[in-house]
Amino acid sequence: MKKILTIIFLIILLKGLHSVSLEESIRLARENNKEILSEKNALTSSEWAEKNALTNFLPKLNFNSTIVRIDDNTYQKYAAFNMPGLNLPPSMLVYKTTYTNNFTVQQPIFNGGKILLGYQLAKLARRQTEISLLEKRKAIDSQVANTYFNYLKLQDLLELSQKNLNSAKQHLKQVQKNFEVGAAKESDVLQWKVKVQNAKSSLNEVENNLEILISLWKNLLNTDKLKLPDKIEVTKYDTEISALATNDKEMEVESFLEEVKTNNSSLRSIEISKKMTKKSYGLAKSNFLPSLNLQFSYQIEKDDNLDFSGDKNWNLAVAVSFPIFTGFGNYTNLKKAKYNLRKNKYQLDDAAEKILIAAESSYYQFLTAAQTVKNNKTALEFAKENYRIINNLYKQKMVTNTELLDAEVMRFGTEMNLVSSYYDFIIKKYEVEKFK
Repeated sequence: MKKILTIIFLIILLKGLHSVSLEESIRLARENNKEILSEKNALTSSEWAEKNALTNFLPKLNFNSTIVRIDDNTYQKYAAFNMPGLNLPPSMLVYKTTYTNNFTVQQPIFNGGKILLGYQLAKLARRQTEISLLEKRKAIDSQVANTYFNYLKLQDLLELSQKNLNSAKQHLKQVQKNFEVGAAKESDVLQWKVKVQNAKSSLNEVENNLEILISLWKNLLNTDKLKLPDKIEVTKYDTEISALATNDKEMEVESFLEEVKTNNSSLRSIEISKKMTKKSYGLAKSNFLPSLNLQFSYQIEKDDNLDFSGDKNWNLAVAVSFPIFTGFGNYTNLKKAKYNLRKNKYQLDDAAEKILIAAESSYYQFLTAAQTVKNNKTALEFAKENYRIINNLYKQKMVTNTELLDAEVMRFGTEMNLVSSYYDFIIKKYEVEKFK
């Protein structure tokens, strides 16, 4: 008993000193989560990859410098070209060591669409990484919310379990007094002793689960100080629960699924994957098309001294390339891309269908959770009234100890069911939001 009270006191004390709202919890988890930090870096990388793909449209400028030294025999053979009086252009003169320096500008004009398709693929990959970061944040948000409300649920169940134990002990104490004066049977005492032990077991189970959940909570927030969730009033959801429990289910589900189809990030990612697969197929087709490129060269030196004052000239080259035969490499690559496109289409369509099925199932569970809360509220009213009646009859010796025990179990069991159903509804609410 002393240990239980100490644990409850410490939890309440910690809660009062370092409590945290759900919004603040999500913010802390997002700041410190390594998976989110990894996704942020992946997004930055994909943004630079998109910029890099854009550079393929731009011309490339290079400075080229070469030094060529020929052997003695070759030099002697062609040295006659250097004789005075021949007036040969510098480009035809032969030097023992030749220094050549020039600038070249290369501009791709058409490469079968590879540059455009490459940029489009990089852009789609960046968008997909953005969605991946969004999904990771939503997953962390959902995990934080789930743990947050499960902690509060266990807190409330801990208080109820303690009340249940205290009530059982009070009844046991009274029955023992009645037994001592001959007003109760020994079996009555034993029944309440069993009830006390069962209540202790239930309380111990809740305590252990709470300790496990606190460890998980600390890991999620990853902060130096332990900040426990703020207490909430679950009854603030009564209006929404009542509306969901009475509205037309089919219309609710249909409206929800339309919203999922429009806004679900996983479905958007699947659509991007389909586009990327089609672009990859287009790249395979581009291997059959010709390519056209321009190159401009400006030579600033070609002589036997590195002084940048030699022969100067420029040239413009237009290069057209037609793939004629590549050992069937282009054809086999096209076939591979074609069947990969079909494979991905089936896989992605299946994934999209499963997302919608999961969303529909989750929403039906959400509606069921609302109905369960409504039913449990009614059941608790009946259980409390039943306990009141049975307890009065027991004091008048008109019902047995077993009937009072059953009424007690029913009352606390129903109260715990109501508390659990409230938090189950709230958790389901956040799970449903994740699909949107």
